[in-house]
Amino acid sequence: MSSRQLSDLHPKVALYLEAYTPLVEEWFSALRVSGALTELRRAAPGRDLVDNLQSLDQLFRDLVDAMFAHPTPVLEHALAVVAAHRGAVVWEDQMVPRADAGTAELAASLRHKFKRNISLALLEALICLESALAYGREGLGLTGAALEQTLRGSTSMLASLSVLHDQHEVARMRQLTGDPTEIQHPRFTVADIVRGAFRIGPEKFRAVGPEGQRKIRFGSVAPQDIELSSPTMKCPAHRLTNDEGQPLNNELWALLVDVYRLSGRLA
Repeated sequence: MSSRQLSDLHPKVALYLEAYTPLVEEWFSALRVSGALTELRRAAPGRDLVDNLQSLDQLFRDLVDAMFAHPTPVLEHALAVVAAHRGAVVWEDQMVPRADAGTAELAASLRHKFKRNISLALLEALICLESALAYGREGLGLTGAALEQTLRGSTSMLASLSVLHDQHEVARMRQLTGDPTEIQHPRFTVADIVRGAFRIGPEKFRAVGPEGQRKIRFGSVAPQDIELSSPTMKCPAHRLTNDEGQPLNNELWALLVDVYRLSGRLA
């Protein structure tokens, strides 16, 4: 996209298309070939679920550090876009760059934002998975292979969160969990989620499909009356697809189900 075309876009659209999306695609590519992930899978059966998930969260964040450790065309272009639209970036915690920040400071702030977003995405996915797991067991009477198969096919839960505006997503999670608390990292951790800090009640789920091919989805949710301050953009991990044409978020979901199975939680 030319600089003229980029300047014609809403700043949020430019950030998502030209900065965040290429970085997310690069991160998933690094995850697929990660030796640390191979080792985590190998060691997982002898470890507790929380330990495995904590290791996975750290692995996710380490991949971000590795991406930002050396200049690449993707990173350099992303930083140029962020520099052009820094006022539209939602910075978090204590890593807000100064108005006159140079490339190094912007890179540090963007790296911090990316790591936080990766960890937050993991927390939200785990809330969905933990809650669907309980619904599958208690509401549908599933165990073992049938439970695993149902969970693997239940990717629409992440999809339904990934196509919402950020403000809608916060409201949606509050509606689903019944908890007005905003789910943020590092205020909440994977251990908190596994131990029940947030749960989506069984009344919010429904099962679809014939026996043996069932999937768990969220039931209908009343629209949120929120005045939006910027365009709605799909999460890059949902908009991007892999070689099979599946959203990259499906790869994240499949990995989490793998970790639960390896940790003995789907028996």
